[in-house]
Amino acid sequence: MNYAILTKDTGLARRIEDSLVRCRASGEAFANEIDMLRVLRHRHYDLIVIDARSTNVASSALVSWRECHSLRNTPLLVIGSFADHACMFQWYEAGATDILSSHFDENEFYVRAVRATLGDGAAANRESERLCVGRYTLNKACCVVEIRGSEIQLTPREFATAWLLFSNPGVSLTRAMVAKSIWGSEANCADRSIQQHVYKLRKKLALGGEQGVTLRTVYSLGYRLEVAASESEEMNHVRFDGGLALGPAGMYAEIAPARAP
Repeated sequence: MNYAILTKDTGLARRIEDSLVRCRASGEAFANEIDMLRVLRHRHYDLIVIDARSTNVASSALVSWRECHSLRNTPLLVIGSFADHACMFQWYEAGATDILSSHFDENEFYVRAVRATLGDGAAANRESERLCVGRYTLNKACCVVEIRGSEIQLTPREFATAWLLFSNPGVSLTRAMVAKSIWGSEANCADRSIQQHVYKLRKKLALGGEQGVTLRTVYSLGYRLEVAASESEEMNHVRFDGGLALGPAGMYAEIAPARAP
């Protein structure tokens, strides 16, 4: 097993290493999300561990990146001292496979980690693979968008960008959040790539036409996906394959309120 942990606590990193020594696991510790995301773009891990003190679930670029990318169902364990049950529920809703108290012992962590990587825990919390907004259906398993029976194939990064936007209709997403969620980098490094991908999505998905969904550029801020009133009434909410669900807009601290286009 190889794992990655997001933490600034070297003591915690050592405790995890000691817990997994019996399965000959190898791990890497990262002090911040950007450094971790740079590596995740090129390397696969069997398990990701997050120290809840290192990031806020409501603004975690790592959680957002994991949600938007196809085939990124790596088990996620979250460790922390939680003030109330609401915070724990937030982590589960954000895709955590399991949650542990910071007072865990070696046996407990070992069992939870092995169970997560075997798939028992991940299966119960795996994010939905299909997303429906108006007449659009996004299928994460194959990076395909369906519009009225027609299938449009997107590249993995185009699809990840589309998934982020379609998960948050009516919300203005900053370029910084798009850059972190899709590219795992700062906005100034990915700005041109973001513009190119937005251009391609508008063209490939006919956004802004008769389909009733428009992708707006919000001046000096970022982008906002808008759904026509008739389409909004028809779908009520963003709809995942598991049923009705609101998009993850509430997760992001960097999301700004909508402005007039």
